[in-house]
Amino acid sequence: MSRRPSTLPRPPAVFVFDPASNQLVSKNASAGELLAVLGWGNDEMPTLSTVERLLLQDSKVTVAPQTVVDGGERNYELRKRCRRPDSSEFTLTRIWTPGSSTTLIVTDITASVQEERQLRFAQTLIDRLMKSDSLTTALGRMLHAVLLYSGWRQGAAWIVKEEGLSLRKTLVRSGTEIGPAEKSGAERELAERCWQSGETETHHDKTSGTIAIALKANGDVIAVLTFATLRMQPRDKLTLEVLGRIADHVGMALKCRINAEETASARRQLDELLDAAGDAIVAMDRERVIRIFNKRAEAIFGYSAEEIIGKKMDVLLPQSVRARHRTHVARFTRGDTPTKLMGHRPEVKGRRKDGSEFPAEASISRITIDGEMIFTAVVRDLTVLRRAEETLRARELQMRMVIETMPFGIAVALRTTGEILFVNSAFGALVDADRRKLSGRHIAEFAGAALSARLLAGEGADSRLDGIEAPFTTEAGDDIWCMVSAVAMSMGGEQLTLIGCYDVTDRYRAEEALRRSAANLAAAERIAHLGNWQLNVSTMEISCSDAALRILGGNSEDGKTTLQRVLGQVHPADEPLLRLAARTAIEQGTPFRITHRISTPTGEMRYVRCEAEAIRGRNGEIEQVIGTVLDITDLQKVTEELRTARNKAEYANHAKSQFLANMSHELRTPLNAIIGFSELMATDVMGPMETAQYQAYAKDIHDSGLHLLAVVNDILDLSRIEVGVTELEEAEIDIEDIYHFCKRTVEGRAKAAKLALIQQSAPNLPKLKADLRLTRQILLNLLSNAVKFTPAGGTVCLGAEIAADGALVLSVEDTGIGIAAENIERVTEPFMQVESHLSRRFDGVGLGLALTKQFAELHGAKFSIMSAEGKGTRVEVAFPASRTLTTDEPRLSAVGM
Repeated sequence: MSRRPSTLPRPPAVFVFDPASNQLVSKNASAGELLAVLGWGNDEMPTLSTVERLLLQDSKVTVAPQTVVDGGERNYELRKRCRRPDSSEFTLTRIWTPGSSTTLIVTDITASVQEERQLRFAQTLIDRLMKSDSLTTALGRMLHAVLLYSGWRQGAAWIVKEEGLSLRKTLVRSGTEIGPAEKSGAERELAERCWQSGETETHHDKTSGTIAIALKANGDVIAVLTFATLRMQPRDKLTLEVLGRIADHVGMALKCRINAEETASARRQLDELLDAAGDAIVAMDRERVIRIFNKRAEAIFGYSAEEIIGKKMDVLLPQSVRARHRTHVARFTRGDTPTKLMGHRPEVKGRRKDGSEFPAEASISRITIDGEMIFTAVVRDLTVLRRAEETLRARELQMRMVIETMPFGIAVALRTTGEILFVNSAFGALVDADRRKLSGRHIAEFAGAALSARLLAGEGADSRLDGIEAPFTTEAGDDIWCMVSAVAMSMGGEQLTLIGCYDVTDRYRAEEALRRSAANLAAAERIAHLGNWQLNVSTMEISCSDAALRILGGNSEDGKTTLQRVLGQVHPADEPLLRLAARTAIEQGTPFRITHRISTPTGEMRYVRCEAEAIRGRNGEIEQVIGTVLDITDLQKVTEELRTARNKAEYANHAKSQFLANMSHELRTPLNAIIGFSELMATDVMGPMETAQYQAYAKDIHDSGLHLLAVVNDILDLSRIEVGVTELEEAEIDIEDIYHFCKRTVEGRAKAAKLALIQQSAPNLPKLKADLRLTRQILLNLLSNAVKFTPAGGTVCLGAEIAADGALVLSVEDTGIGIAAENIERVTEPFMQVESHLSRRFDGVGLGLALTKQFAELHGAKFSIMSAEGKGTRVEVAFPASRTLTTDEPRLSAVGM
């Protein structure tokens, strides 16, 4: 079994060895796994040399120079890089200090090395694509690199055109044979299948195979590479994986190369004409004899065309460059590039007719006409340009001197990259850095990414960014605030941005503190519903805080209103007092404090407390009236609620006293009767009694007990309703039946009171869905009250009818003493009687109407009383239509009193 590790643990393995014995004394988990992989099974601990020997067995080792780290003690480090036969790689790092332990660290670097190689391979392909003179050459160089990497026999490049795939380049490795011609059709078919699917396609037989790889750009297939191989090998799978990972990158580079060639081909002739416009054009043959000499050439060189045509090109060149020029022409003739443009060649020298020399820039090209090679040069005289550059450099020097003396920070940066080219001393002091060390750094290091983008984003030579306040960062990392301006400019052919800034940190911090203070004040005013205002006496305008503006109303944009507008919003009853107070404060400086009502823009009436005092100017005249306005609406509501609660409490206390007085009378009377008659019967005070007397006394006792029970039941019913435990036991009720029952019940009392008891019901009344007991109680209470409060000879009428809205209206109407209008609402309150003193004319505890109303409302019925004092009373209980059982009979409209 091989002792070489087949798989290293991913986390680094760390071994620590004793300095004396070199034996292993400690290790991490990864080190333990590694020892297991190495096959170390001995009980004793291995030594440092044993572990290194096991790891380095059969590996290719590269040793880095030993390094020494000087600190408190000298530390040594020795690093070895090992490549194993399976292409995996790892590093061994030995770290030791004389007299101390030795640490060995084993790290697997296989994945990172493979990724690095893939990147290098991709970069090689892209470089060959982009740096070749033509697309055909680029494709050939790319195929050559792939064949070398993979070991395949031959390759072909297919370019996607509108009409389909076009074979652009074929390459065969030296020493291999091209396959039979009949296989070319199969190769094209495989390439087209790869183009359509966008995926790698393969075809293999027993002896050979073909591979097609799609190259994509932006998701579209732009080319297909096909390769002829032998039988599929493991290495081929690895190669396909690598090519698959880099295919998109190569595809994008190829797309750029194709676009560049198509563009260059379409623009070549036009560029030659445009580049030559306004410049000298000189053409010569292979023998360097001048054949063409245009007007601009005549102006630059001083020769006429007749003088110069037919002469050698050397006439136009200084003596010192003629030999070199002949060498360049010969090299250009043999070269692959037919054109060399201005800017791609060094500056040249020209010679005028008068012998003077001048700097020039030239574009050259060659074409073949009728088998004869013609060289064309477009020459541009740079004399004026060089003079302008000298002048510009002098002005630039002057500008630098002016900028250096500026009292605020100035920086000049490249607009394209943000690189700082120049700063003055003030800028260095601003960012607390040596100005000489700022050149070459990025402006974003001090201005931040967002601000730098704005400063450098100017379009055109005169775009500006006027003063804005923005944060800067000093060299030490401290934040400062600056007023920053920028202007775009062009200098020496470069697009620059001139940035000016000065420190406003102290002012910013003071303003920020002021803003926080104002925000805190506004928050306090908002929480307290308190606002402040200032009245300008000369304009009668009132400037308000946000809280005051919400209370008084006004223009939310400028926070202002007027005195007249505020007075117009004050309640009419309060307006004269506030107007007088304001006039007195303005004219005499008298402070005031007034509580008044004000109508908000929404129409809501608010209570506010306004306080103010006058401010005099230097001349003693009153210039302002300042004050506060406090919204006390909530306080006023609380005060009103407290006042109402107090009144209710007093009223409840009064009702309690009245209830106790009533109950003491109502309970004492039947109890006295019960006790008195029972004593007479028990003591025979009046002598032996006959049976008839016992029956009479027993009836009186029974009646008193029933009366007492009725009072207690009424109190219990009211209590149940108040705590919400009364439940309706609904049933279908026949109105005629319940009317007959109630009429029979009170008929005896009506006769005793000498009253006429009549019934007036509409025919064909529907049945009522309600609680039978409570409905009887409603009618009996109303009939009992009617009988009780109707003088002898009067009438009590029990009625029922259907209202226009379908409601079933039950009514009791009498010709009794009636109720005063101001007492109608009070009579339905519990324990309330209009006559509450002990000597009242009518008995009862005052629960009848209260219970009747509560019972009606439990059914969703409407309870109403109509009465006139001295004429009588009509009480109606209108049950909603939903509680009636529908009939087909026509309904009658309600009849009034």
